[in-house]
Amino acid sequence: MSDILNEFEKYVALAKNALKEGNYPWAEEKIKQAMFENPHSPIVQNLYGILEELLKEDNLAHRHYRAAYALDPSYKPAIRNLERITIFEEYPSKRHIDFGDEPEKEDENLYVIEYDENHVGHLRKKDKK
Repeated sequence: MSDILNEFEKYVALAKNALKEGNYPWAEEKIKQAMFENPHSPIVQNLYGILEELLKEDNLAHRHYRAAYALDPSYKPAIRNLERITIFEEYPSKRHIDFGDEPEKEDENLYVIEYDENHVGHLRKKDKK
């Protein structure tokens, strides 16, 4: 099992590097190899979505991002990429493609619960510091 995971991670890393360098045929080959090792990975579908997006195949990119989301609804890179390509903006290319290689930041809570004298909790927006 460990060897399969190591092979998968190797193919994913090679695919990410190839995508960032613009070597799309090599990237597709490595994505397919990673998919063979772990066909149920949202990471692979996200990378396929990135590849299709970079090839200007937005419909296919959308399908792969949705597939990644379907495999793991908590996989944030696919959520961000899907959101990015479905929002109509004047300059969508300025938004960052999420390869999933950055550590996730914890969601910042915008509200705090304050309890009154009757022990009833009320949401209050946090003060900005």
